Amino acid sequence: MNSLLLRRKRFLSQRESGGHRLTIGFTGIADFRSFIGQEYSAGIMKAVSDYGINLINMAGATKYSLFDDMDFMRHYLKKFRFMKPPLIDGLVTWASSLCQYMPDDEVIRTFAALKPLPMVDIGYLSVDGVPSIRIDNGSSIGLLMGHLVRVHSASRFAFMGSGISRPHATRLECYRRELKRHGLPELPGSVFVCPSMERKEIAAQTELLCSRFNLHGKRDVDAIIVSSDIIAALLIEELEKRNVSVPDDVAVTGFNNQYAGISAPVPVTTVDLEYFQRGYAAVELLIDRIMEPRKEWKLRLVPASLIVRQSCGCFEPIVSAAGCCGTASVCDHSTEAEIREYLRAQASRVFLRLPLSERERFADAVFRDIYGTESGSTLLPWFRRVLQNEIRSGTYEYHTGFFQNLISRMREILIPLVRGDEERLLHIENILHQLRTIVSVGESYAAVARRENTYQFNKITSIAMDFASIVTGKDIRNVLKYQLGELEIPGIMLALSENMTRELGNVQLDFIHPEPEPYLQEMLPLPVAADSCIPKAFFPKHRAYSLMLEVLHHGNQYFGYAFMEMGSNNIALYDAVNVLLSHALFVLYLKEDRTKGRALLSDGNSGLGILNRSGSEFGSSQGDDHASAGARRITEYLQNHLNAMTDLEKMAADLGISKSHLVRQAKTLTGYTVQSLHEKMKMEQAKKLLLIGNMDLSEIAERLGFQNQSYFSAVFKKNTGFAPRRWLQRGKY
Repeated sequence: MNSLLLRRKRFLSQRESGGHRLTIGFTGIADFRSFIGQEYSAGIMKAVSDYGINLINMAGATKYSLFDDMDFMRHYLKKFRFMKPPLIDGLVTWASSLCQYMPDDEVIRTFAALKPLPMVDIGYLSVDGVPSIRIDNGSSIGLLMGHLVRVHSASRFAFMGSGISRPHATRLECYRRELKRHGLPELPGSVFVCPSMERKEIAAQTELLCSRFNLHGKRDVDAIIVSSDIIAALLIEELEKRNVSVPDDVAVTGFNNQYAGISAPVPVTTVDLEYFQRGYAAVELLIDRIMEPRKEWKLRLVPASLIVRQSCGCFEPIVSAAGCCGTASVCDHSTEAEIREYLRAQASRVFLRLPLSERERFADAVFRDIYGTESGSTLLPWFRRVLQNEIRSGTYEYHTGFFQNLISRMREILIPLVRGDEERLLHIENILHQLRTIVSVGESYAAVARRENTYQFNKITSIAMDFASIVTGKDIRNVLKYQLGELEIPGIMLALSENMTRELGNVQLDFIHPEPEPYLQEMLPLPVAADSCIPKAFFPKHRAYSLMLEVLHHGNQYFGYAFMEMGSNNIALYDAVNVLLSHALFVLYLKEDRTKGRALLSDGNSGLGILNRSGSEFGSSQGDDHASAGARRITEYLQNHLNAMTDLEKMAADLGISKSHLVRQAKTLTGYTVQSLHEKMKMEQAKKLLLIGNMDLSEIAERLGFQNQSYFSAVFKKNTGFAPRRWLQRGKY
């Protein structure tokens, strides 16, 4: 254990013994189905686990088709009010992930405003005074071009990238520096920048590339350096359409080690940018910053790794190594019986626990593929069945390396059978490549099942049905208690506002599951003075925890926020629960008429807790004075008669007071005449009905007691300044 690691452990142990376990946050926006966000998050989660510190994950999940929100950024920025002590002691930031939503300078100002909170950034954007863990673009491009120059004697290069972000531009700069370092000229017109990473844009740039250069037989260009595996995979497909073969006619390299590069028609040589390691290193650097606040911390570059695949003209190292160790004792003069016995014996050695029947099928499949005349492969379906059986056995977690190694060992068995026969050798190599692709595809499916299954569809569907049946706050409590375990969410803590509002307002700690100690449970609901001051006494005490923070909102209506304990690293899972919970709260708040307008007319009932309500009562407290009780009587009566015209005579009679007393009391207690008050309440209800969106204006007018649609529209415009449809378009609720 090195000295720095020992110092960190000692520092954290001292804090913990003093009752102040370190708590850090993580913030950034990503499509957490993609590997970059997942790898960052996994690295951070592993580091906090290894160091025994707390994590509050404030990341934002985006690009989920069901949950996308045009106003996503405004909702996400609400999380920034939590990014301060005493809730957290430091923050890992991914500032550049916000650049698709905000100008760079605005992103920088947003994060700079969080200082003096200790921060470490993992993106490409520079915030003054915040050290970064960065991609080493220079050495990464250097690895790719150095390999092409040294191993393949490449000297004529082209570049293809995208204009979507700064890293692509940085890689172009590094490419040009590497050309100079190797003493190579930049070919005129050899840089191609796609406006986006869409196929049509890459196809257009590929067409331009082919019109400028003769790529056949490496006549004009030896290799194309590409700034992303996604672009590289599409480029290879587009080149094939134009009868340009990779790597025979031109070599292609990618960047990022993305799945697209593995599944390309020719697997792409690339660099692994070590996102997991960078996430892990960011946590370590943040601990160091907190441990030594006066020390000046600088940029740290994490070196990338070169991954050699076939698009550069090589075979993978494991393939090359396998080709050198064919030691089987078979030759051209072996009989069919001898070869079959050899295959059966080797199959039992490579595939453990393989029954005799499967060894026979393996021998048959090999014979058909090598000596048969069928166009398809018999070995492919055989391997698929064995692969599925291995996975079903549960002996092995699905791991690409393990199954790729099986294929390499199969290659050792097969190559001696076709040595000296170039046509059969090529046929077997093609089959082996298909087997590797099966493994890669299987890994992607396993990853989906393990962590990329964005919605865990069946479970989410079941829980969504439960949420849809919610009528009361108690129903919400029960659904959360009995269903979150199905989603690997061990616990949840809700802080809710008394009324839904257009801004995240004052909240009270309303519900905790599992229930805390009795003395803490008795304190609920508990007002929270400020978002970052939510009492840590309610968080898990005797162990480190990882919590996901979600702001609860439906459209532009806010209800509060939730802390969900992270049993799974699937960030999108918590986003899904947020949407279901928020919609249930929206329906419940509407049912109870818990809107900002209602709050101005009521006594607040700030101590009751929305989830403790039965759902039917508006409620009263023993502390209500006579005036507030009178105001409630008036507003409740009008609320119950929203579908009728204002009738002072009937209202006074129903309330058991004189008409004149009713008029005076309404004005005194609410500041409005009865007519104006009723009208305003109708307009608030009209807004809700417009937002729900399943009624036309004439139906709304009739439901609210207006004689016709025109009169309703006139009253609505008088109160809001907009005609109903215009108001809905402007989002003025």
